[in-house]
Amino acid sequence: MASLVEQRFVEEILTSEGARLLKNQGAAFAARLHFHSRSILERRRAEVSAAAGYSGKLAITHTAYQRFLDLKAMKYGSKVVRRNRKLHNRFIWGHFNSVAARLANDLTPDVVARIRTELENK
Repeated sequence: MASLVEQRFVEEILTSEGARLLKNQGAAFAARLHFHSRSILERRRAEVSAAAGYSGKLAITHTAYQRFLDLKAMKYGSKVVRRNRKLHNRFIWGHFNSVAARLANDLTPDVVARIRTELENK
């Protein structure tokens, strides 16, 4: 039973952090970018897979273009455009630290009891 509780705990943390990452990053996109199409927002996904115990995987899928939004200088032909938008790495690493902290500290006896009752009621 303990491993099912740990597995559900990891799945909950990864699911909530994935949703939080997409929401926060989407708000930053809306504030800093001028959309021609909303494909950069629509093509992002967070998928969670949890295995036994404390192992799990949060996979964030996005367009390749999103990764280049953090670059300070981009070349468009002979023109160099300097911007530092902080839209990719800042959110990925910030939420990575949040996931690590929550996994290390949030498994309290109250959470274990709540998850156990949820599993028993199913």
